[in-house]
Amino acid sequence: MRMSRRRDPAAEAGFTLIELVVTVAIVGVVVTALTGVVLSYLRNTVDTQARLSESHDVQFVSAYWQRDVASIGVRSSSYDTATHSFPLTQSVDLPACPLTGDAAGATPAATLAWSEHDSLTSTDPGTTVKVTYAYQSSAEGGRLYRVRCGSRPATVEVADRLADAPVLACANGAGDSISCTGSGDDVPVVVTLALSIHDSTGIDLPTYAATLLGERRQT
Repeated sequence: MRMSRRRDPAAEAGFTLIELVVTVAIVGVVVTALTGVVLSYLRNTVDTQARLSESHDVQFVSAYWQRDVASIGVRSSSYDTATHSFPLTQSVDLPACPLTGDAAGATPAATLAWSEHDSLTSTDPGTTVKVTYAYQSSAEGGRLYRVRCGSRPATVEVADRLADAPVLACANGAGDSISCTGSGDDVPVVVTLALSIHDSTGIDLPTYAATLLGERRQT
């Protein structure tokens, strides 16, 4: 006589409809929360990358600007026997260098100048070197060129995606605003160029504002 084994009905039981509904609801809440976290992370990552890219551009042009402002100081061709030097003449906001090539049609934003001395004779006047920072507007964003004339002429694009033309400002050693066209003791000690840069990602971030700052070393 064979004995049949009775199956336990509970062992074959599946999920009830209520359990399925609750599970789906919980999964939906978890997925929604995770989606929000992921999207927020991606958005912040893109924002950060855009700012890093803009910051890198500013660092690039700032290196040129600081070096050029540190050099400013056009010396007079007349030797001053009382001070045993060639007095400083206007060294900022001078007539621009000729803008040709890639910089053709650009608008001068700032022109800095200094004297280079090649002679070993202390009373010989130096050669004047000028550098013009010129802004060229375009539909994709303005470009900023550094144009050097005089000895070793060169044109370099130092920034792009500019929202507006750069703004030049000058100050004395105490930090007070002064005219950029002064001479002698009134030659600016601190020269700044304010930039406004478009978002590079196309996701409508606010423009990135930066101010290039340089300090004159010549006295």
